[in-house]
Amino acid sequence: MGGDLKNIAPKEKAEDLVYQFKNILMDEDTDCGYEILCTSIAIKNALIVVNEVMFRVPYADNNKAKWITDEETIRYWQEVKEELNKL
Repeated sequence: MGGDLKNIAPKEKAEDLVYQFKNILMDEDTDCGYEILCTSIAIKNALIVVNEVMFRVPYADNNKAKWITDEETIRYWQEVKEELNKL
């Protein structure tokens, strides 16, 4: 897996993505209001990001981007997505 991801468990990555999006929502002057609503929106945003990453991931036999070469990285992002769906 690439660089810093190999030391971050999928669950931790999922929680980190949600935390980052939630902080953006709560720091802005939004009508997000309740923390639970901000968390729900943050989870949806994180899922969009993970889906985009997975959609753009070139598989080993079609690796034009050359930034991913193994199934382990693809599996990692799938696990992050599964963890997000559990939150």
